[in-house]
Amino acid sequence: MNIFFGQIFALFILFVIFTPIERIFALHKEKKVFRNGLRTDVLHFLFNRFLTDIGSFIAAVIIAILFSFLVSSEFQALVASQPFWLQFTEAVLIVNVCAYFAHRLAHTVPFLWRFHTVHHSSEQLDWLASARVHPLDQVFTRAVVIVPIYILGFTKEVFGAYLILSIFHGIFIHSNVRFRFDFLRGIITTPQYHHWHHSSHSEALNKNFAGQLPFLDILFGTYYHPKEKGPESYGIEELMPNGYLAQLKYPFTRRT
Repeated sequence: MNIFFGQIFALFILFVIFTPIERIFALHKEKKVFRNGLRTDVLHFLFNRFLTDIGSFIAAVIIAILFSFLVSSEFQALVASQPFWLQFTEAVLIVNVCAYFAHRLAHTVPFLWRFHTVHHSSEQLDWLASARVHPLDQVFTRAVVIVPIYILGFTKEVFGAYLILSIFHGIFIHSNVRFRFDFLRGIITTPQYHHWHHSSHSEALNKNFAGQLPFLDILFGTYYHPKEKGPESYGIEELMPNGYLAQLKYPFTRRT
């Protein structure tokens, strides 16, 4: 129950922060605050954390059992003894590499795409669209990321700091803002950069998998960030149902 009320409070705070910013600095000015799919995305925001946390706990237990033979308490103590800034830098790099490949697999493996397609079904991007994610898609990504974090033994403070950064950044890069941040090109993902990942343009298909570090896309040949334009349309070719429960069920339905 505390988690649910916490989500309601977080929803209110984020609405207060991002809605004025999106109205003043809108990329797509025609997009309304109370758009189509808003109710569904609110339900994703309110309930997905609970479902994802349950799945992640189960995944963490399985990972702890399967990979316990790789854990060295001496090595973990050495990692934990490093300065916070160094641990944080290492954690950001390692997590981003793992998340990049998890994200890429979610696009290229048909079974994983069934779940990830829920996130890409949004035809209008804003800060709340970031919440439209199938819980099992989130569990898969977390499981891939948890493995190195568990084995290496970063401190809880480092993990907590990265989690806060990741959540806020993930919401921001989905937001409907026209900030270009050209000075950050190739350094950190921006709204314009991630919007291309969600676009329905054929030239941007399966591009920009990086969560925070675009150099990974550059390194592995999936970088797409034209200077002269931004995406005009978003979404997928598949017909996604509108309701929250229908979207949770969607990956398990037969395709015709």
